[in-house]
Amino acid sequence: MDDIDLKILEMLRKNARESLANIGKSVELSAPAIGKRVKQLEEKGIILGYSLKLNHEKLGIRTKAYIILKIHQSSTLKTAYNQIAHLTEVQRCDRITGDDCLCILAFFKDNKELITFLERISQYGVPNTSILLES
Repeated sequence: MDDIDLKILEMLRKNARESLANIGKSVELSAPAIGKRVKQLEEKGIILGYSLKLNHEKLGIRTKAYIILKIHQSSTLKTAYNQIAHLTEVQRCDRITGDDCLCILAFFKDNKELITFLERISQYGVPNTSILLES
C-alpha cells in the first residue's frame, strides 16, 4: 500500500460514492487506474464494504445513546453480545477493556424507547447510559 492508496482510502472514507474520476484527478491517475486500485484494496480485505449515512431526525430518531453494560457474573459476555448486537435499535456493539463490558451505540425514537431497551438488556448486566447531545 502506498501514498496513493492511502489518499484513495481517505477520499472514500469521507464519501464512499466519490467518483473514480474525481479521485483520479486528486492523485493524478485515470479513473480506470483508480478502479483497479480500489478493486485490489477490496480483494486484500482492506476495504470491507461501504456504508450509508442517514438523517436520523427525518426518520424519527430523537435519542441516541452510548450504553456501557457491565455484565453480571451469572451471564456470559458471549451470550449477552449475541443477544444484544442484533437488536433493531443497536447500531454498534463492541466488547471493551476493563470489567466484562459491552459498549453499545443505540438509536431510539424517544426516551421511553430507551427506557424499554435498558430494561430489556438489564437481564445481562448493569447499564451506564450517556445520551448523545451533538454528533
